[in-house]
Amino acid sequence: MGVMVELQENRSDDGSEGGIAAMLWRPGVLVPVVLALVATVAVPKLIRELPELSEYPAYQLSRSAVQVIPEKPEWVPKDFLLTVTGSEMWPEDGTSIFDATLVERVAEAFADHRWVAGVERVERRVPAGVVVRLTFRRPVAWIETAGGRVAVDVTGVRLPGEDLVGETAERYPVVRGVTSQPPAIDAVAWNDPSVVAAAELATELESYWEPFDLVAIVVQRRDPAVNSAGDHMVLELLTRGGSRVVWGRPPGTGHPGELTTAQKIGRIMQFISHFDSLDPPDGPFEINIRHWHEIIFRSLKSTSARSRTLRVLR
Repeated sequence: MGVMVELQENRSDDGSEGGIAAMLWRPGVLVPVVLALVATVAVPKLIRELPELSEYPAYQLSRSAVQVIPEKPEWVPKDFLLTVTGSEMWPEDGTSIFDATLVERVAEAFADHRWVAGVERVERRVPAGVVVRLTFRRPVAWIETAGGRVAVDVTGVRLPGEDLVGETAERYPVVRGVTSQPPAIDAVAWNDPSVVAAAELATELESYWEPFDLVAIVVQRRDPAVNSAGDHMVLELLTRGGSRVVWGRPPGTGHPGELTTAQKIGRIMQFISHFDSLDPPDGPFEINIRHWHEIIFRSLKSTSARSRTLRVLR
């Protein structure tokens, strides 16, 4: 009986081995196994023999295939793109567009330019190019200093004034009364609340500057302890004929009782509608538009001139 049991066990083992072999030789199993073995050996060799894409010009960054969105504004120099792509920060010729550091290096090269406020996005493109989305700095005013005029944007960042020439240079308001020193180099913020306040006002009045016949914004009074909100600062507008419009606190101060920018512009428009100009024939005037119910004005020809009022219509 013991022998018979042993023979039965051996037969059982033989049957199991035969079943596995039969299963492996089935087409549905054999083909994937063979393909897997072939892939293990052949694919690495095939990959090694494929040409490197970076060796082809279509996959190498080209200076001529750099697109900037939006197009540079008119105040930015014509050689803007050449300056960026010719800088030391720009990736060297032949750099693969698949290079892991390419996007970062392109972004840094653009961000380093004085007229660039920010790099929003860099996209790789084939053949051989990149698309760069930028935010440009925009000049809004000239700040008068002892050393000459300094251009700034709405945040008070110093801009390369030498790039602003001709009619482009003359369109921006002049700011007077700033006593602090400007930054020594361009693309650096001027740490003076009066500069920022005047720049913001220049931006608000951009479309009204010529119709109102204005020539300057004057920081008339500053407190040494002036805060960032400009609560202790009074701005005035100077007209071509010599009238002074008392504007008051800078736009957006949120100070209780201070009129909004729109309300103040409305008062200037009412005065012009009534007198045809901010510089009537018997002017120049000091015109105070800060009051809620009336515009107060007086002649600047005499220190003893009486104030007159014009009731606010709206």
